[in-house]
Amino acid sequence: MVFSVFAGTVAISGSAAAQVANAEGEPLNSGSTYYAGQDVAVDVSNLAANEEYRVREVNDDNEPATLRRTPTVSGGSFDFELDGDLSEGDFVIVNESGFVVPVDDGTATTPQNSDSSNTTAADFEVVTQDLTAEFEDASVGNDGGDTTVEYEITSDVRNDYVVNISADGLDAEDLVSIFEDDATVEIVDEDDDIVQINQTGESTAEGTYQLDFNDINSDTYSFEANVTDAEASDVDDIEVTDTGDASADFGDNVYQDQRGDVVNITIEISNDDEATLQVGNVDENGYTIIADVTDDDEDGVAYVEFNSFTAGNTSATTLTAGDDDTELNNIRNDSANDSYNGNRVPTGSDILDAGDYDMFVQAGTPGGNITDSSDARATLSLNEASVDNLQTWTAPSDSDLFSADVEDIPAYAQAGNLTQSDVVAEGDTLVVQVDASGLEGALENGDATELYNASSASGQIFNLTFEGDDVPNSPDESANIADLSTDEYSVLYDGANDAHYVVIESSALVNAGDLTYEDGDTYTANFTVYDSDSDLVDDDVSVTQDFDVEDPEAELDTNADDEIVLQAATGQEVTGETNLAPGTEMELSLDSDASGDPFVVRPEATVQQDGTFTGVADLSENDAGSEFTASITDPSDLGDDYDGRLVEATVTPGTETPDDSTGTETADDTTPEDTATETADDSTPMDTEEPATTAGGEATETATGGSGPGFTAALALIALVAAALLAVRRNN
Repeated sequence: MVFSVFAGTVAISGSAAAQVANAEGEPLNSGSTYYAGQDVAVDVSNLAANEEYRVREVNDDNEPATLRRTPTVSGGSFDFELDGDLSEGDFVIVNESGFVVPVDDGTATTPQNSDSSNTTAADFEVVTQDLTAEFEDASVGNDGGDTTVEYEITSDVRNDYVVNISADGLDAEDLVSIFEDDATVEIVDEDDDIVQINQTGESTAEGTYQLDFNDINSDTYSFEANVTDAEASDVDDIEVTDTGDASADFGDNVYQDQRGDVVNITIEISNDDEATLQVGNVDENGYTIIADVTDDDEDGVAYVEFNSFTAGNTSATTLTAGDDDTELNNIRNDSANDSYNGNRVPTGSDILDAGDYDMFVQAGTPGGNITDSSDARATLSLNEASVDNLQTWTAPSDSDLFSADVEDIPAYAQAGNLTQSDVVAEGDTLVVQVDASGLEGALENGDATELYNASSASGQIFNLTFEGDDVPNSPDESANIADLSTDEYSVLYDGANDAHYVVIESSALVNAGDLTYEDGDTYTANFTVYDSDSDLVDDDVSVTQDFDVEDPEAELDTNADDEIVLQAATGQEVTGETNLAPGTEMELSLDSDASGDPFVVRPEATVQQDGTFTGVADLSENDAGSEFTASITDPSDLGDDYDGRLVEATVTPGTETPDDSTGTETADDTTPEDTATETADDSTPMDTEEPATTAGGEATETATGGSGPGFTAALALIALVAAALLAVRRNN
């Protein structure tokens, strides 16, 4: 059976139409679901004449229960509306004897006794239909390109329905003009200005419509949607505003970059959310590419990236969206652009020439070349690419630079975790910085590390190699970056500054390719851009940088007796020097197995830019005279073990001095000129000092180093005064 709804009535076709010809409403069918407000009809002409029928609600025991309606039989059929007490629930038709009457496609069949199984087979369900009919935006324009808005009609419980639409202030013809481009529209009440809509080619209103308010008077309109055969409706408001013509413009008049780089283009759109971008004019520039641009978030700005490296290959991606709120569609080359209609293999073998290229933009999507119809124009100026410089950096072995964003590189350097250096400790992270323009398009046409690996492996476009020390009468040692696994290095590209950073595990590099490693070996990093497989440069051009790789080393500062002497106090500094990368985190160990005062203290230290490190220990709970072993525990197997011992904590001037049995004399505060202490020359962090002497020539033990362990601020002040007095005496 097929039925169609028009203006709230039901037209029925097929056998059911003949059976309920004298009744209005949709043919009832047992086991089906209906909606509050619908009219249903039943043909009983094949049952006993003059029988009365009732509509009863089905109770929880699946039995006919409460009487809800007694319809009037006329001409062998009856109809009734699903309203009031019949607007929600399960119902069944019974005859005068209480037998349930099954209904098949509008026709009553033989009554059955009202046991639960017969009742279940004969009942029908009525639910309340919900309806949501709302605009995507609160306002829309009435002129230019910003005149359309989405209008969505949905119901959670029903799909097959049509709706009537009305809006105060809009006549039926206005509503037809608003809907007609995206719906089937029929005027059903011209006096009350009501139109009926459904999806084009379908018999339902369920779905999303693109409404066009072009030339509609500015005002706020309430759109009321009513389901034609049920009690479901919804209202939503739309503000129509006066708008001007749609237009588009460029954010800048001139966009300048190097051949092979990616150009960021800003498009400003007014009174529309779509525009057409054209780069190049085939008649003037020998090149054209065109795309439809959509401003998805409708903020008036769209961003497009033009890859000048892939521009010569029509199978490669040249125009891409510059952010998540921009969408590109219908990207095409001008049909007259014969010189760029063929594929180029490899990509980059036919890069656009240096020079100025015309650019055009127009609101809307006219679909063709916009050279003569554009709203605005700009210039794309492509300069020659260049290879400028190479330098090396070092970072800690556990650096997370491998997965960092290139924008974070300055922060690593500022924090002391990335240091420019021509010396790298084997195992630390080596960073090769290459300053070269024209490579952005090549390295942003996919994963940068994978593309770098492929290009270096094939020797096409560019290559990064490492050359070892020359050995007479022996083959040259070298390695290509592609000899490393892409798990052992990573490429971070900085398009804003025409630089890229190759972050490498140095322990993997020194054994790659033909390279062999010995402590102190010198390597040459060589980055070359070729002219053979790419026209990015006219001749091969290279930049190089030498760097040394050393075995990792570290040592702690001691006194002249190769001891570390600390005070039994807080704030005790253990210092040292290493060739590990600045920023490396270290762990030191002070371990005493003395039976009377056993302890283990593990101060942490960070390598500074000059290679020094300082760990601070709290030994205030320990005893003077205790001996300990000092070492570096992390990184492991680095440096030697050192003997150490604790002395009494130094007191400030004017207080009682500790017993000299500790081997340390301090100046008496009544005659400071009688005592002097010589300080060690602090010219290098690794220097140690001779034991200081008093004016009487007796040795005095102090903490190690002028800036080393145990040298507190108070003691430093005393030493400074004493040294000055000693110098005066010697001059005398």
